[in-house]
Amino acid sequence: MKLNSKVNNINISDNQLFEKLNIIENFKKIMPENISKFEIIDTETLIFSLKGMPAIKLVIGEKTTPSSIVLNSSESKISFSLTAHIKKIDDNNCSFELEFNGDLNPMIQMMVKNPLQSFIDDLSINTSKLV
Repeated sequence: MKLNSKVNNINISDNQLFEKLNIIENFKKIMPENISKFEIIDTETLIFSLKGMPAIKLVIGEKTTPSSIVLNSSESKISFSLTAHIKKIDDNNCSFELEFNGDLNPMIQMMVKNPLQSFIDDLSINTSKLV
């Protein structure tokens, strides 16, 4: 299953946003309000949970400066990745979009599609808080 967030324009350079997203602590600033758990394990790993959902461990994986950062699920029953796409607009502005890719069976897809779409949209919108 593949889901994309809304594309948001952010008043920060692509390089600055990329650097901020490389700091795992900054993910706490962009999490939605319905978060019930957020824990930093190390400089590349976090665990979070939304109310009513199991905890998810994410590890920063592949990075392409300054255009993308991939977060991969770890120790999860569902294998997925969350990719941050950053595109330069000009020296002081960029666009930001999140892409969810997961290998989910059809029954699970029906149950989680709407909450996941809402989650990645919230993360994308909240990224402007890093400015």
